[in-house]
Amino acid sequence: MWTIFFTYLSALLLSTLSQEIKKCRERDRPISTDNGDLYTIIDATLHQKLILQCHYCNENDDSRPRNWYKIDKLGLTRPREVQLSMENEMELNRILVNTEHSLIINNFSAADTGLYYCVGFEQQNEEEKYNYLVDLVFDVNATEFETGNISAWVKYHDDYFAPINDMFTQSNGKEFVYIREHLKLSLEVISQWDPWGICEVCGRPTNEGLRKKKGNCRLKINRNSDENTTSNPEELYFLKANAISCKSDRLSLIFPGVSNLTRIIPDFIQDERCEGRCNPDAEGVNKGWKVGKSSSFKYRKTFVLPEQSHLTLVCPESSLENTVIWKKRGKVLKPGDASNPNLIVDTFNTLYLLDVTDTEAGNYTCQVDDIKMQQVRIFVVSKSRLLTQEFIRHLVYLGFVLSLTGTCYCAGLIVTCHRRKTFKTYEELIEEHPEDNDEFASLL
Repeated sequence: MWTIFFTYLSALLLSTLSQEIKKCRERDRPISTDNGDLYTIIDATLHQKLILQCHYCNENDDSRPRNWYKIDKLGLTRPREVQLSMENEMELNRILVNTEHSLIINNFSAADTGLYYCVGFEQQNEEEKYNYLVDLVFDVNATEFETGNISAWVKYHDDYFAPINDMFTQSNGKEFVYIREHLKLSLEVISQWDPWGICEVCGRPTNEGLRKKKGNCRLKINRNSDENTTSNPEELYFLKANAISCKSDRLSLIFPGVSNLTRIIPDFIQDERCEGRCNPDAEGVNKGWKVGKSSSFKYRKTFVLPEQSHLTLVCPESSLENTVIWKKRGKVLKPGDASNPNLIVDTFNTLYLLDVTDTEAGNYTCQVDDIKMQQVRIFVVSKSRLLTQEFIRHLVYLGFVLSLTGTCYCAGLIVTCHRRKTFKTYEELIEEHPEDNDEFASLL
């Protein structure tokens, strides 16, 4: 019993601490051959959260109807539609598609490996390829990288890649000979580069910004013959794929000797100088609250609501790809929970307060991927009390206006009374304007 408990606890902790992977395809990606551009290889480890986007990087979804398909075994099985989870509560769905048509796989397992691709129901441009070959890899050296400029990468290549590449062409080892002579394959260890990251300028001298890109270790596969020389399903995968991860679990099953050499190769982070402007939010400067090291929330708001009114709250800086958790007084509000009709969280992580009463008053918080994002304090007052307060407030305003008007009027009377001796009489006016005497007389 204790064994089962600790096994479950370990799995739960792994799932909780798993890293999220979000992948997209670059529109302006370098293309060597049509076969080499069929898909992007994704390295995934157990219990990770995987997000595959159905649009190019840094672009928005065009809202056209789309569907996801999967080939379980490359070269052996036919495409099938991805089976999505259909649970009522969003957090229980392991495989789902959001409104931007991104495929989300929670708690990644070995059964989830395969080729995924997204296509539209309408006619789609042949150049639009949202294809991903997801492979299970060993979670080794996950945080260890070789870093440096292009000269450092050349040394990295000579130290790690060159000796293994020489063995692929010259070694008399059993596996190497089998690959060359029986499978008719040429293997080469290469770096598959991700796009450049942002130019990090904050805190650096002028014109000395730094940007980086990651080179993932890959085994490039070239076929020297079109003849099918094997019936082994795992070897057929090799014949159909154009590359495979150096840390692939599948590689260790087919060629354990080769895997022992490649799985220990760290990936390379290349850096170079660049120019740009400081963007603290994009570069993650002062991001203590973002990594959960701050006990405060980024945003704070207070609302005073009259009874029977409504309020809609959206957690800032969140999207459908984020995990958003709403809490009231520390208690989690589950999406779709209808136990309180006045307090609803929908599937899009929007909080609705309907026909509020004293029960809905309190402290509400939202977290985005375990980041403390917003704290909202709600006060509910009766309408009669609110109207009385408003009436008193308007009476104060009216009293102020009347007092100001009365003061000005009285001041005018005092000034007029004080200067009354300076006013001219009727006789003085006639003497100053004798030509108007007849007109004055007619008026009299």
